[in-house]
Amino acid sequence: MRREKHFSVLIIPHDRGKILKRKISAPFLYFLSFSFFLLVLLNLFFSFDFFGKILDRAKLSQLEKENKYLESKLLDLNSVILNLKGEMASLIEKEGTVRMVFGLPEVDVQLREVGVGGPMPNQFSNQSLTVKQVQEAEAELDKVLRQARFERESFNQIYSNLSDKKKVLDHTPSICPTTGYFSRGFGTKMDPFTGRTQPHLGIDLAADIGTPVYATADGIVSSVERDPGLGKMILISHLSGYTTVYAHLSLSKVVRGQYVKRGEVIGAVGNTGYTTGPHLHYEVHFQGQPKNPLNYILSSPYLLD
Repeated sequence: MRREKHFSVLIIPHDRGKILKRKISAPFLYFLSFSFFLLVLLNLFFSFDFFGKILDRAKLSQLEKENKYLESKLLDLNSVILNLKGEMASLIEKEGTVRMVFGLPEVDVQLREVGVGGPMPNQFSNQSLTVKQVQEAEAELDKVLRQARFERESFNQIYSNLSDKKKVLDHTPSICPTTGYFSRGFGTKMDPFTGRTQPHLGIDLAADIGTPVYATADGIVSSVERDPGLGKMILISHLSGYTTVYAHLSLSKVVRGQYVKRGEVIGAVGNTGYTTGPHLHYEVHFQGQPKNPLNYILSSPYLLD
């Protein structure tokens, strides 16, 4: 018969007490070792479960904070987007009005959409609801900002066109050249000296000698000279293709090559040349062809036709 294996355990006290000796069987020792190992495993399992729950609660708390922040950001973004869309709609409407008033071409709707663009479809399909809503709002805000940049370019184009139009308008005769009364019109008129009819290329404005004469548009003085018939005269060339003539002057206040602005005094009414009395003879030519100056005087209380 096989004898059961045993282990001896000595218990030695710190003082000088009696040494105790105990005999433990091998199966019992194995049982104690297995029980201790099992106890350690159970402790580790419950420890991991405990700390795992703590971590899960911390993550949940962090997610709740992030969700609250995202919800707050979403509200702010939606408010900003709503205001910007209202401003953009008003801006687009005003742009359309400006284009209509000044005869500028409208912006093609498809061109505007291409210039603005938008997010790709299903771009946010894999995100959580709150994150998806925030990202969609950010994409919408980005779209509005691109629309604003598109409108800025459109208004730059309008400004450029209007600047060109303004330059043309500034160089187009539009005011009365002096404070006087209409005495002779444009066209075939009777010559007061000969009694015969002949072309009269401008209009005559009766006024006292020394009455200021004004440039009727922006331009460059191309000539200051004396003519046997027209007396002392000034010619101004305008970039729009117009030329204006101011004749029978008593004096000139400009020189050849000088740039003048509309309304600037360039001389004074006189009685020089072929004339029966003091007056200003005023002509308007467009691309070399004489035009009725009355069509280029927008308003004047002194003109009587």
